[in-house]
Amino acid sequence: MDDPLALSLVDVGALIRRRALSPVELLEAVLARIEALDPALNAFTTLSTAALAEARAAERDLARGVYRGPLHGIPVGVKDLIDTAGLRTTYGSGMFADHVPARDAAVAERLRAAGAVITGKTATHELGKGITTNNFFFGPTRNPWDLERVPGGSSGGAAAAVAAGMGPVHIGTDGGGSIRIPAAFCGVVGFKPTLGLISNRGQFGDGNSSYSTPGPLARSVRDAAVAAQALAGWDPDYIYSRPEPVPDLVGDLEAGVAGARIGVSPDFLDPAPDPAVQEAFEATVARLAGLGAEIVEVAMPNHDLVLPCIGALFGIEGEVMLEQLFGARPRLFSPTVARGRARGIPAEPALWVRAQQDRARVRRDYAAAFTQVEALVLPTAPIVPPRIDADEAAAVRACVPYTGGANLAGLPAVALPAGFADGLPLSVQVVAAAGADALVLRIARALEQAAPEHRAAAPPLDTGAAGRA
Repeated sequence: MDDPLALSLVDVGALIRRRALSPVELLEAVLARIEALDPALNAFTTLSTAALAEARAAERDLARGVYRGPLHGIPVGVKDLIDTAGLRTTYGSGMFADHVPARDAAVAERLRAAGAVITGKTATHELGKGITTNNFFFGPTRNPWDLERVPGGSSGGAAAAVAAGMGPVHIGTDGGGSIRIPAAFCGVVGFKPTLGLISNRGQFGDGNSSYSTPGPLARSVRDAAVAAQALAGWDPDYIYSRPEPVPDLVGDLEAGVAGARIGVSPDFLDPAPDPAVQEAFEATVARLAGLGAEIVEVAMPNHDLVLPCIGALFGIEGEVMLEQLFGARPRLFSPTVARGRARGIPAEPALWVRAQQDRARVRRDYAAAFTQVEALVLPTAPIVPPRIDADEAAAVRACVPYTGGANLAGLPAVALPAGFADGLPLSVQVVAAAGADALVLRIARALEQAAPEHRAAAPPLDTGAAGRA
């Protein structure tokens, strides 16, 4: 058998289904990989002591002829913003260093129902408030492609773990790019679904966010689609849950892009991308045209509102939800988060009204674009992964304008690799209208099939290199 850690979720799942590989054997291989590499990467905050029992239970089910689907027996990490019953959930915060939830979030419930094995909690930026995963309380997570660079955030642990082969799929959350930016910086696939396709109940205990959604990070578009299919569905306890039937995310993956109208916009390219990012993006657009897509230029005149509007949502809606979570707990923040919170939650109703109006303007731009095209393509991040000691605020100002629009409008988006610059990953993303999750996955899959630049590669990180880090 090939090394199971080098196989896709789909391929290793097929081995498990026909009992050519046991869930216990796969888990042991994943845990050995984590033990070897995580001292260097710091991708996990907590490992589960119940994982082996879960793997054995999955194996017993298979022996009895019970197969729960493509995640059966698959080791999966869950971002440390998402509640897991009986398993420490810190939210990346020193205030919650010993917090063990009593109830699973919706994502964890669905993983367990699907027979997945929850290996542990992947590292996050403190309270999800950043795009580097430089965590004051638990230490920085490092990029498998260069240990002196960030993996992105706030789902940096999940992206680093996927890239380093610590399991085929991990679950992150995306409130302003927090799945797609780490996917870009670590050279993997990240899927942010339509708001409400996958329930956000149980993120920070509550989870009724109007802009953040869970989603998978994986090493292929197909793996991301398969994982998302297993997690999607109606949740009456989540106010943004979509009541319509779950779309088939996998059936048309191989249908290609011939005849599709795909939009590009010069308005998106602000701030200006690095030359290598621009070159990779232009090559992607040319590749789509070569695959038979029609490329159409569209206008996004309110693109400059994305960054301040995301900031307003985090600062108003997000802070209200966090205050509910904190309750009477003594406050303990890193200096960076403390400085931000010292400004307080904006209390003026006019600020909230203005933020909602600006959000509506951004949504209207996307709605207008989707009367002309079926999907949009743009860089995921305009920069390569910054160094760990770089200015985080500058990285936020650079990256969030590229990713935050999909959050403001509740749209599906897939980030996928687009080559390298000086050994560091580059990425592009595909965005479509709400509910068109299968379409963005299909377009991303066509690119992935068309060129090696769009396929995840293994970083040059071995156990020896990890031990010396």
